[in-house]
Amino acid sequence: MRIALQLSHRSRYLTLPVNVNHLISSLIYHIVSNSSSEYAERLHEQGYRLDKRTFKLFTFSPLIPGGHRRWRMNGDGTMTTDVRSVSLLISSGKAEFIEHLVIGLLHQPFVQVGRQRFRVETVKKLDPPGLGDDMQFIMLSPLVCSTKREGEKYQQFLLPGDEGFERVLLENLLGKYEALYDKPFEGENAELQFEVSEEYLERKNGKITKLVTLKEGSPDETKVRGTLAPFRLRVPKELMEVGYYCGFGGLNAQGFGMVKVGKAGSKESF
Repeated sequence: MRIALQLSHRSRYLTLPVNVNHLISSLIYHIVSNSSSEYAERLHEQGYRLDKRTFKLFTFSPLIPGGHRRWRMNGDGTMTTDVRSVSLLISSGKAEFIEHLVIGLLHQPFVQVGRQRFRVETVKKLDPPGLGDDMQFIMLSPLVCSTKREGEKYQQFLLPGDEGFERVLLENLLGKYEALYDKPFEGENAELQFEVSEEYLERKNGKITKLVTLKEGSPDETKVRGTLAPFRLRVPKELMEVGYYCGFGGLNAQGFGMVKVGKAGSKESF
């Protein structure tokens, strides 16, 4: 299920850090804790376990200015808009997460993102799209695919076309499916094919990655590189649904891997 929040502010200009992901993630946990502090703490600390892996099974979009406006990037690591309202999409395959989120919002007419205060104007449940085993998507946030080889200290970020990219992406979906439904995926032909839009690649001169800094300026600062481009995906429908609602790839609870269905004929589709 997906929820759309419309948030308004009273400032002439809205200025936020470009690397705002961790602030939005913290806000979501805070909202959920208004419904159940126990659930929010368990979700944050443990998530949904599968062997040694854990999945939070939710993701969210960037803050989207109203009126199809874009953020103006400043030279000091911040971004600004003069639009008085922004939208935030939050998505999860877990009904209990959405329930706690909505209940938490009923007790919280105002929310805080960093130092900026917003009024929650509307909370809307979005209609589900028709998902199949062959879909075109537009990335709302970068898709992070990473692997860590034995003996290595740091994660290696994989990009489309890299060896292991499709395998890691599929394994991630299979893990989320099992964590979500408490049973392994038993469908036939558990294969995945991922294809970035060639037209978009040409238009962007092959520059389809984005570097995001998490917890910027703190001792836990981390830099994450993900892919940001329209793509076509072939995978069993059940796994397609898991990725759409829980996020594709890793770090979904930090705002990565959220997509929307592409429209035929648009510049972003292919």
